[in-house]
Amino acid sequence: MTNFPYRRALIATAVVAAVAGCSSKVYQPISQGPDTSGPMIKAPKTWTLVWNDEFSGAAIDKSKWSHEENCYGGGNAERQCYTDRDVNSFVEDGKLHIVARDFQFTGPSDPEGKSRRKATLPYTSARLRTMNKGDWQYGRFEVRAKLPFGQGTWPAIWMLPTDYVYGGWAASGEIDIVEAVNLKTPTDELGAEPGKEEARIHGTLHYGREWPDNVSTAAEYHLPDHVNPADGFHTYAIEWEKNEMRWYIDDIHYATQRSDGWFSQYKEGGKIVTGEEDAPFNQRFHMILNLAIGGSWAANANEGGIDDSIFPQTMEVDYVRVYECAKDPVNGKGCATVSEDAKFVAGTPAPEIIIPGPDYATGPEFLLYGDSLDKHLRSKEYDPQFKVYVETKQAEGRGDILAIKKTGDIGNFYFESPEVNMGEWMSGGDIVFDLLVEEKDPAANLMLKVDSGWPAASDVDVEIPPLGQWREVRINFADLINNGNRFAPGAKANVEGLKNIFVIEPTGPMVLYIDNIRYEK
Repeated sequence: MTNFPYRRALIATAVVAAVAGCSSKVYQPISQGPDTSGPMIKAPKTWTLVWNDEFSGAAIDKSKWSHEENCYGGGNAERQCYTDRDVNSFVEDGKLHIVARDFQFTGPSDPEGKSRRKATLPYTSARLRTMNKGDWQYGRFEVRAKLPFGQGTWPAIWMLPTDYVYGGWAASGEIDIVEAVNLKTPTDELGAEPGKEEARIHGTLHYGREWPDNVSTAAEYHLPDHVNPADGFHTYAIEWEKNEMRWYIDDIHYATQRSDGWFSQYKEGGKIVTGEEDAPFNQRFHMILNLAIGGSWAANANEGGIDDSIFPQTMEVDYVRVYECAKDPVNGKGCATVSEDAKFVAGTPAPEIIIPGPDYATGPEFLLYGDSLDKHLRSKEYDPQFKVYVETKQAEGRGDILAIKKTGDIGNFYFESPEVNMGEWMSGGDIVFDLLVEEKDPAANLMLKVDSGWPAASDVDVEIPPLGQWREVRINFADLINNGNRFAPGAKANVEGLKNIFVIEPTGPMVLYIDNIRYEK
């Protein structure tokens, strides 16, 4: 539901246990076919209508849609509870209305809405999906809709995998047909004239490995003549065929991405492997319609936060139509509507999987970062607020050092490793690094962590040296592990399967530099 990594941390709850069972089987939609009771629908040339909802009845068709009911926050710190109440979603005048309201609500805190643990959030909205009622592999997916506006709004028309064949989000993929945030507020687009309205729409693919090691690539688009998507209805579509995805608005083809720019990497037999050439977008997906409020994208863009004066806000949907390519239903090929003016999205090819040798991560010294990063590691940020900035700088007498600036209260910087047994460091091993803190919020502290995937994490406080002075920091590895996870009592990192072997986390705004990061005996 977004066009940047880490803006959604959806946790898949329908992961297929045996990834070895991946296949390219062509799935047919689980439905009774297209609705022909309404007005005549003219299919695009060479496409055959196989499923649709014209919202011509008196209520939401439960044979086609299911409500998701939870106060989970979408995995992105969104501020709405999703309900099935008529005030949040209904059919009227031949259109589906999804309405976000300024109304406090309490409900289950898990995405599937089954947890006994409750959460209370200040807004309500609706999220509908076709899962197990309409599921497709390849085709043209077309939705005519009018989007809401105002600071804090985040409408989305998108698709998720039904079977999660390649593992949890986003190893099994996500297709965003269209998203927008904060329409009609002052835009924060780079280079825009002051006072210009936010009017961008976004089409995105999410793929790669399971969160937080996923990636995404996207294209944005402006309607001609400065038209704002919140001012009227527009037709949003994708054409999805084997090895290619194309995005459209009002039949204007504005972006294309191909399978050499996406990938899926997942665990098979305990090892990370790369999926087939077109994975993960070679399995069946279902449609989702929702209106989120706030969250890691909308609340941190444009004017920031949520404007309570705008409510209620509505996403109106005139119809949803799904077409099959009559020329090649198996692969979806031969029906493309292509413009030479469309942007080509290069995407992200699959990274090389480096298998460590037997000496990897062994003593007496394991250097993570000196003037460069160990070839087995990847440096990454967990940054849901987009307030963590990391770069390499030159320092006199030191060469390259890592500079980290954090301006919010959530987020960290870490080194990701292939899963590794670090048990030998439990006896006399230390994590050692040089630290200089240039400035900090008076209330901010500094934590060092390692983890095997949340909540299997351990953390410890780092003593902050006087500002502007380099100090060597030495943390006993066994003490760190046994300290456990302060945010999940009873949990701790598994030393036999560590994934993130160095995590540095300021608890508030801070500018710091680190160098010579290593394990040492």
